[in-house]
This record gives sequence, C-alpha cells and structure tokens, in this order.
Amino acid sequence: MTDEGLAEAWEPSRSHMMIYRQGPQITVLVDPDHPDIWRSEPYHPQLRAWANEAEPTGGYVIVFSPDDVVKI
Repeated sequence: MTDEGLAEAWEPSRSHMMIYRQGPQITVLVDPDHPDIWRSEPYHPQLRAWANEAEPTGGYVIVFSPDDVVKI
C-alpha cells in the first residue's frame, strides 16, 4: 500500500507482505516463506484497526497466507 503514514516496518522487503486496497477491501498477500508474520507486532494490531475502521461501511481486511485465507 502506498501510504506515507505507514512506518518503514510495512515496507514489503521488511514486512514480507504486499498490501493493497480494492474498493472497501484491504488485501494482504503474505510471503510464503513468512506465513505467520502478519500475526506479529506491529502488523496484527494495525490490520485489526483497519478492519474496525472499514467495518461500518462494509469494508474488511482479508489476509492470504500460504495455507489460509482469513477475514479480519
């Protein structure tokens, strides 16, 4: 996601995730070599916050990890 407000920790080379918006949905694609990275700090709390912000307007966060698809 291109957002100047995001910390360097969200840079794909560090976070091992690609994040993008599709209308009301935020999609998270997790690097197969780091399948649980999205569950750690600082990522999981921020993903939950985005999901909570999006929910009133029908939005959500969906995480595609190698073996799982999780809607937050």
